[in-house]
Amino acid sequence: REAQPNARIVAGSTDVGLWVNKQFRDLGDIIYVGEVADMKTVEVRNTAQGSELYIGAAASLEAAWSALVARFESLTDVWLRFASLPIRHAGTMGGNVANGSPIGDSPPVLMALDAQIELRLGSRVRSMPLADFYLDYMKNQLEPGEFVQALRVPLDAASTRQVRAYKISKRFDCDISALCAGFT
Repeated sequence: REAQPNARIVAGSTDVGLWVNKQFRDLGDIIYVGEVADMKTVEVRNTAQGSELYIGAAASLEAAWSALVARFESLTDVWLRFASLPIRHAGTMGGNVANGSPIGDSPPVLMALDAQIELRLGSRVRSMPLADFYLDYMKNQLEPGEFVQALRVPLDAASTRQVRAYKISKRFDCDISALCAGFT
């Protein structure tokens, strides 16, 4: 990535792939990270701040949402309405967040959970609240050459925190959100 800071990083390519076959866009150089084991990790980690759910950026939407729902059962309906099962197995939560698409269903829920985004540039890793990552429509705080490495969701309040998420779309499932919201 340091050698090609402008290359597009893909793992599942469920959204970026549409740019090619629907809009005929040239993506330029591509770096595929879908088989990087560390980036596919979904696990609970203990830190100085407490326990957290660590979701590698290349973890599938299905694996990531399954882990979230195991800790926040109230998210089940949004998870089951999030795309089709094949897309949930191919797409990644990191890509859903990094893309910054207004139709991405993960960011509102992750923001309600006070998720942190972990960004990497070479050996430097920085974190920030996901709510601070987005600057404007399809604009974020990624620096040239930097990429989304992981998402981290604090778990210490999971048993006492009330979380709700809602999705409104034309069809019940397998449809783009008209509105997706997460609340605590």
